[in-house]
Formats: sequence, C-alpha cells, structure tokens
Amino acid sequence: MNNPTPAPASGPDGQLAEIWGDVVSRPQLGNAILIGAVVSLAVYAVALATITPLASTPAIGKALAMLAGIIGCILGGAICARLFQPKRRVVEQIAPGAIWQTEVLDQIAIEGGAIGSVEDLPPAVAQEMREVGLYSVFQDYEQDRARNREAG
Repeated sequence: MNNPTPAPASGPDGQLAEIWGDVVSRPQLGNAILIGAVVSLAVYAVALATITPLASTPAIGKALAMLAGIIGCILGGAICARLFQPKRRVVEQIAPGAIWQTEVLDQIAIEGGAIGSVEDLPPAVAQEMREVGLYSVFQDYEQDRARNREAG
C-alpha cells in the first residue's frame, strides 16, 4: 500500500492508514494511543507515590517509578493487542511448480554446480521437504532436467 492517502474502509474499522509499512485503523490507532498513555502514566503515578517514599534517595525512587511506567507501556500494548484485531491476514500459498521456483533452482545449479537428487536425502530431510511443499518442486525439477538431457 504505497498510496499516502488512505481510502475509507468498509466495516467497523473505519479508515485505514499505512504506518511504518503496516496497515492500521485510524480510530483504533487513536484509541490505542490513549489507552497506552493512560495505562503507562497511571502505573508511573502509582509507582511514584508508593516507591519514592520507600527508596533510599528520591532519584532512585523516580528511576524505579519510570521503570514501572515502562512496564505500564508494555501492559498497555498487551491490552491493545487483545482489544484490536489485526487488519490483514497473511496467507502464504504458492502454486506448485511456479516458474520462479524453477528459475531459482536454475540459478542455484549455475552458481553451485550439481544440486543432487532428492532420492539421496536422509528420510528426515525428505519428510521436512514434503511438509513444506519443496520435495515435489525438486523432484519435478530433476525430472525436467533429465527429459531435457534426453531430448537435447
């Protein structure tokens, strides 16, 4: 999303904006800022009132209260993470035998020599490759190279 002017979104999330490369809902962002500020300042104020009188020096009491305020920021972030759901879903689906996969394997073969055979892999590695969908890519690549050698 490279467009600096956000388009209104349909649904309860309101307008969406891109901030630091991520998509956020403007109203929920404002609420999250308020929640974070209130929680962190409240924790800081409570810590300042309770810890400073107990500390050996006022400077140490203020430093510990600031540390508590930082913990309050983390607490505010956790609250906002529970209240506001992500605005996007990342789904990785790669079509088997995609052209770019073959191009990558060609590049590996050019730069590094022979790739080897999937038949030579240890069973554990072959199983991992099957689980992530790479075994068939390498197997198809080997078969295509064998056919090309026979034809040419």
